[in-house]
Amino acid sequence: MMNRRTFLAAAGASWTAAVAGGHRSLPAATPENTIRGRVTGAGEPLAGVLVSDGCRVVATDARGDYALPVGADSGRFVFVTTPRGFWTERFYRPIDGAVATGRADFALGRRPQSDRFDFVFIADMHLRRDGPSTSKFKASLEEINRLEPKPAFLLAQGDICLQDGAGPAYLESLAAAEMPVRNGAGNHEMMLKHENPRDDFERLFGPTYYSFDWGPAHFIVLDGNKPLPGEEGWKAVHGAVEASELAWLEADLAAQPEGKPIVIGVHIPIVSTYPERRRHSPKDAPYWEVTNDDMLTDLFARHGVRLVLQGHMHENERETVDGVEYVESISMSGSWWKAGEGFERGVDGCPRGYRVVSVDGTTIAHHYRSSGESHVDRRGEFYGLERPIPSAERAEFVFNCYDAPNGSTARGRIDDGPWQPMPAYAAVSRTTSDLTMPHHFRLAADTRDLAPGAHAVSARVEWPDGTEVTETAGFTLGRGTAAATNPRAGERIATR
Repeated sequence: MMNRRTFLAAAGASWTAAVAGGHRSLPAATPENTIRGRVTGAGEPLAGVLVSDGCRVVATDARGDYALPVGADSGRFVFVTTPRGFWTERFYRPIDGAVATGRADFALGRRPQSDRFDFVFIADMHLRRDGPSTSKFKASLEEINRLEPKPAFLLAQGDICLQDGAGPAYLESLAAAEMPVRNGAGNHEMMLKHENPRDDFERLFGPTYYSFDWGPAHFIVLDGNKPLPGEEGWKAVHGAVEASELAWLEADLAAQPEGKPIVIGVHIPIVSTYPERRRHSPKDAPYWEVTNDDMLTDLFARHGVRLVLQGHMHENERETVDGVEYVESISMSGSWWKAGEGFERGVDGCPRGYRVVSVDGTTIAHHYRSSGESHVDRRGEFYGLERPIPSAERAEFVFNCYDAPNGSTARGRIDDGPWQPMPAYAAVSRTTSDLTMPHHFRLAADTRDLAPGAHAVSARVEWPDGTEVTETAGFTLGRGTAAATNPRAGERIATR
């Protein structure tokens, strides 16, 4: 069977003509307009495997055969949901070729998959054709290869950045990954001047939405991008799961047995407080979040979705709605590689990195991990302690707990003193100056009775699930009674 690296290298050359066209004109879906095929695994027929045209979903029978009606609402591919224990890089076929022949067969290879495994979620690579972005990205992939346990696969959820011509650099970088990779499209994969804005992504990776199984879990990759014809710039791609994609999503979820863990990946967030925290923009800006979020959150809750992994915002934010956790995960590029060769941070002050997700039967856990030149051995940091803190009635210490979910609470103390409340704090991002950041807390302490010299400040953050994060940092207390120099409400926090 063709391996992933060989397949990716050949994909652009061999399938360009098959998917490069604009609007197709297929007839309505009827029994006469049906694609037939067989799904085999290691040469044997596979029953119960889901096959889709991007709108309808059917399952193979006992002989591995399927019959799939197609029509004007079909997507550009016929694709198979690879079942547990099997895998293929060629999980899709261009639908025009399948319609022409009336057939699309899929041959899957065996892939051992246990009940317990890790995978890695990455987003917002934003590769460039110059500068250090590619070398830094490769260093992160090599780091991911060394994780223990070794990740089963890598899920990359845009922005690659195809709009800037980064496709070749991304494919070349992926050769370093020692595990299977599945890709989703971000807003910067929408080629706004093309008749089919998705054609570059489709040529390289196939469908922009699909699903697969691994071990006991089901994974769904959503598109959620709505490019606006004739518009330009990043605001010209809105967030929405519409029409055929929504019909497919509902059918795919309905086909999953009750209790099966379901994880969803999407680029533009479905749940986020980012628009409310962006002070000088509309609260419901359609280019920052999916506009039909209420429909999707209800659908996910009804089908017992466990985790929704999101990108786009270059920050960590975790929110639970109706029992489903929605996670904006930090960007691989930090703040668009603005630090050059230096330490990269996202807009929330977190070092750039990725998310490790652990599946153990029906249990799903995850954690953020900083990466590469920006790796740190801590789960949060205090700001402004590199300079002396003056003795003051109200000295302020601001702590960034990198991955704390919304609703977390915090306490802080100086040296071995009593723990005091650290309320959530609307610290302002240095990168995006009208954005207040999540997971920040502030301790206001009277330091007038402390002796000048070395001291320690600690923060203890408790997450809604009971997890505790404790970090301690040293600081120097200066002489005098000047006002504290740490950031006050509304001031910009330095994040480098």
